Order: sequence, then C-alpha cells, then structure tokens
Amino acid sequence: MVRVLTTVVLLVFAFTAGLWSGILYSGAQGGAADDSSAVVTPTPEPEPSVTPAPTPFGPYSGEVVAFGDYLFLSVGPCLEEKAFTVNAIADRRAQQAIGELALLDSELPGAVLLHLGANGGATEVELDQIMAVLGTERLVVWSTIQLPDDGSRYTFEDSTNEAIIAMAAKYPNVRILSWNALSETNPDWLNRDGTITAAGCEAYANFADGVIRGR
Repeated sequence: MVRVLTTVVLLVFAFTAGLWSGILYSGAQGGAADDSSAVVTPTPEPEPSVTPAPTPFGPYSGEVVAFGDYLFLSVGPCLEEKAFTVNAIADRRAQQAIGELALLDSELPGAVLLHLGANGGATEVELDQIMAVLGTERLVVWSTIQLPDDGSRYTFEDSTNEAIIAMAAKYPNVRILSWNALSETNPDWLNRDGTITAAGCEAYANFADGVIRGR
C-alpha cells in the first residue's frame, strides 16, 4: 500500500513539473517573439552638401568693356570694330584701377577685358581686389602684358604675368588672353619700342573676341 502511494505521488510530481516546464518554456519563446517584432527607427542619412561646384562660363554674346592702359589706346580702334567699349588711360596702374572699377561697377556689362600691370606691375593681392569688385557673375578676361626687352627697367613683367595667370585657377569666371606668348612668336605685331603695329592691333582684337565669345 505504501509502495502504491509512493508511486502515485511520484507521478503527480512528474506531471506537475512537466506542466510548469512547458509554461516557462512557452513564456520564454513568447518573449523572444515580442523582441523580434519591435519597431527599429532607422538612423537618418546625412544631408548631401548643397554647395554648387564652380562651372566655367560658356560662350558670351553680350556687351564687353575693354578696361586698361596704353595698350588699349593702341588696339582700341580694332576692339571697337568688334563692338567693344574701350576705357583706357595711358598710365593707368593696377592699384588705381581698383577704385575706378568700383565706381563703374553698376555700369559694367556681363564681360570685361582687362590689361593692367604694364605701368609698374601688379601683385596678386591687387588683382584679387579687382576681382572682388567685379565679382563672379560676369566674365572677366585678363590679358597678360608684353613689355620692351629692357630687363633693367621692366623687372616686373614675369611676376605680373604670374599673378594674372593665377586668377584663372582661383576664379571660375576668369579667362586668360596670353598676349605675351602670342606676341613673342609674332614679332611683326610689335614695334621696337613696344607699340603695336596694324597687324598686331587686328590680331589682338581677334584673339580677344575669340576668348570672350568662346570660339
């Protein structure tokens, strides 16, 4: 009789233990299922940069002002044949031009051709100041300078041309007319004293027009 009761007790205990094990197992499984169904908020992607990349100016067909020194007095008639407006003073210096261009700024068209630095040279700082006046919304063509072969007198030609050429790398609206390189390979364009010949006048105007018009 005792053996029978013991057996019954053991069976009841085993059944109860199994029942609780099943309940605990199901609860654990249910918790895992709840975790997997949780909504995860995605991390927002960083906003792309909105700074536009500088783009070169395309062909230009509007009005042009040629602003400069004695060279533009010589080539003025040829530039005017290309419908350029010429503003030239023989002894105009780069530093002087900063203030003059500032006064003219509202009257200047969408393109300006510059020949400055032949009177005493020009530094990159001075050219940057001129660019600050002219801005980045209009086309600016800088002409390099060509001076008579007198190294003792004209010591600033190379440094001025380097400063001029540097403008193209700094400003997307700048183009360079390499007058010194063109005239050196065409000696019939200049007289011995540095003044321009009829052939040089026509050649300069043609090159200037081509650079500005994008041809």
